[in-house]
Formats: sequence, structure tokens, C-alpha cells
Amino acid sequence: MLHFLILVAATLLPIAAPAGMLPGFARARELFELRRPLVRGAALGILSAGALAALKTGTGFVVREYYDLAVLGVMIPAELLLLFLLFRSRSCPAETAASPLLRRVAFALTASWGAYYLPDIFIFPTHFAVGVVQVVSSEFVFIVAGYLAGLLLCLLVCRALYAAGAAAPARIMFPVLCAAVSLAVCRQLITAGQIMLGRGLLPRSDAALDLIIFLLDKDRPLFFCGLAVAALPAVFLIARSGNVSVDGNNQAERRKAKSRRIARLRWSGTALASLLLGVLLLTAGVHFESREVELSPPAATQATEGLIRLPLSEVNDGALHRYVYTSRKDVQIRYIVIKKSESAYGVGLDACDVCGAGGGYYERKGQVVCTLCDVVMNKSTIGFAGGCNPVPLPFRIEGGLLLIDIEDLEAEAPRFM
Repeated sequence: MLHFLILVAATLLPIAAPAGMLPGFARARELFELRRPLVRGAALGILSAGALAALKTGTGFVVREYYDLAVLGVMIPAELLLLFLLFRSRSCPAETAASPLLRRVAFALTASWGAYYLPDIFIFPTHFAVGVVQVVSSEFVFIVAGYLAGLLLCLLVCRALYAAGAAAPARIMFPVLCAAVSLAVCRQLITAGQIMLGRGLLPRSDAALDLIIFLLDKDRPLFFCGLAVAALPAVFLIARSGNVSVDGNNQAERRKAKSRRIARLRWSGTALASLLLGVLLLTAGVHFESREVELSPPAATQATEGLIRLPLSEVNDGALHRYVYTSRKDVQIRYIVIKKSESAYGVGLDACDVCGAGGGYYERKGQVVCTLCDVVMNKSTIGFAGGCNPVPLPFRIEGGLLLIDIEDLEAEAPRFM
């Protein structure tokens, strides 16, 4: 659950803040002409992201880095133009509001935001059932719940910042929106530079590599700075709420004004709480989710007459048992054994074709889990090839013993080198 919650939050939070503040700012400045281009651009962005996700998962035809670079080629100029038009609007707001260029920029901006940030949101659900054959299972429900909770959090951030942006005065929202967009442009330029350098579209040199490494180290601080900037309108509205008088010509107008003030406070509090939760997820949550699992050393096994003999009484408890065999070339080959049912056993290498021998498996609350990707295995599928399942290892049962031919293990030695 936590894994997909973090994935969705890390994917959408960078754009949830500006995507909420921009229409909020437009509403406060009465730029009603932007409504239609913003909505149409968002629709095009969603369709583009869905099309890429379908091509990526169905055919693998699209090279994601080239796609991202093409979208960034639209997004970054649109953001820079937006900043220019925002500055221009301070001196001639009426002319800027009626500008066809502003409407085109708004359309291109929301379309490119959707096309760039949303494809992974469509791709993530294709990973839900990896290693989980039974869709109707608690693990699958938790995975889906984490994904939906991430979406809900980001939508809440977007909606709350929209309300705060619409309520905050222009003297606050103007520098906040400009700062948020500027920080986003910086991060996108770093990504574009990384792609072009990696794909050989820029000359490679030690200086260029050192520069991109330096800039990549600044990407995460820039992201958190963007979230902090986005919180400022909400902080301002809460701070000044005690000094705002509820005026009106009659009782009805005063009640209406009081209701608006309460709504602003609620949305401002929601914005701060959701942003704080996002920061906690991407700091403490990431630390917790990526912590290394401390495994007990596997039990050493010896072969006699070319066979490893494990007493069934040793593995009949239904728990995961980890073993290691030292090959003729002194390679440590790890393998696992688990009783799946009354008459079935699962035997496989402590490695899979996806994560390799650098991963392995451990038991958590009666479930077999991959140490690297945290995918839960369906016990009934252990011993069968595919996905994140352990690489199957041939065995047979004779006279109360589980027998493994050492030649089958020797053949897998290169996997553990």
C-alpha cells in the first residue's frame, strides 16, 4: 500500500500545486477567458498520457525519454511565456486578459502538464497484480487503496490550493505563482539536460557530467521549495483571519461573509495539512519503505551422492526456509523451500528473473515478499516461472526427504556470481 501511495504522490505532487494555483489566480483576477483553454488543455493532456501509457504497456514502441523531451520542449517555453504575461498583466491587466496569446499559453501549458506527468498514473495499475495471482486478496486491496489514496491526496492539494489562490490577494498570489512556476522550470530544465546528455544530444565531457550530477542533487530541494512556496497563500489567509471583520448591510450578508471566511479557513487548513502529509510521505515514508530488510543468514547445506537431502519435518511448518549451497567454484547459491499446502511444496532460487540474485525473499506476516520491490508472492505460485516468482528449482520427494540434484544448482551458479 505505502509503495504505490508514495509513487503516486511523488508523480503528481510536483504539478498538483501549480495546477491548483493557476486557475485560482485566474479566478481571483477575473480572467474568465482562461477557463475554456485550461479545461481543453487538461483534457488533451489526459488523452495524450493515456495514449502513451497504452503504447508503452502494449507495444513498448515508444522511447519514453524522447517523448518526455518533446513534451518538455512545449512545456518550458509555455511556462516562460506565462511568467512574462503575468509580469505584463501588472501594468496592463485588461490588455493581457484579452490576449489570444495568453489563452494559447494556458492551453499549451495544461496540455503539456498532463502529457508529461500523467502517463505513469495510467501505467501503475498494470503493476498491481505482479506476483499476486488472486486479484480478490487483501494484498491486492491494499495496493489499490494505496494508489487511490495517492490520487485523493494530490487532488485534495490541487483543490485546496485553488481555493486558497482564489481567496488570497494578488500581491500574495502573484509572486507565489511566479516562484512556483520558476522552480518547476528549473527542475524541468535539469531533466531535459539529463535526457539530452544521456542520449548523446549534447556533447559529453567530464565538465558536463559533473554539472548534471551537481544539478540532479539540487532537484529534490527544489521540489520541496516548490511545496513550501505553494503553502504561503494558505498561511497568509490563516494568519490574517483574526483581523478580518465580518461586514454587511444586514444579518444575511454578514452570515454569508462569515460562511465565506470559514470556508477559506477550512480550505487553507486542508492545503497545509495535505502538503505536510505529502512531505512526510516523500521523506519519512520513503525512508521507511526503502529500509533494508535484515535477513538471517541462510542455512548451509551439503550434498551426498550428488543430492541435497532436506527432511520434510524441517520444512513442514509452512514457514519460508532459506538455504545456501556452495558450488564447486565457491559460488554461494541461495534457494528457498516452503510448504504450500498439505501435499505441495514450493522450491526455487532466492532470486527471480526480474530483480536477479541481488534481491531475494523473506517472510512477513506469513507472506513471502521480495526484498527489493516489496512485491508479495502468492504461495501457490512459488515453484512456477514468471513475474517476480522465484526461479523454479527441480526437486522430488522420497522417503520423507526433499531431494535436490546439485547439478541443477550448479547450473544456476552464474546467476549468483
